[in-house]
Amino acid sequence: MTYLFNQFNLSSPSWAVFSRSLAAIFGGYVLATSSSLFIGQLLLNSVGKYQAIHIGLLLSFIVYACAAMWVFSVSSASKAWGGLIKLNVFLFVATWLLMQLNGVAS
Repeated sequence: MTYLFNQFNLSSPSWAVFSRSLAAIFGGYVLATSSSLFIGQLLLNSVGKYQAIHIGLLLSFIVYACAAMWVFSVSSASKAWGGLIKLNVFLFVATWLLMQLNGVAS
């Protein structure tokens, strides 16, 4: 393991920026997708199926932009990855529970 640190210099700041960029691109995309699903399920009974989908999709663009900005504002890349993973797990579980309550998933 120390060979990798010596060979690639993984402790340099450029690797942290690269990791944050990956977190912003891919983690932000997954967070936007999971938030879109959650918002769609949350609004399903109040505004209708197609409007709930459209509202969720439109708000996912805001979530994606905020996630990308947040990734670069936290103190370390590991906190950024950890926060994105925790939020995604929470949103996927909450979406699954809402799907069970709404009777969408059988």
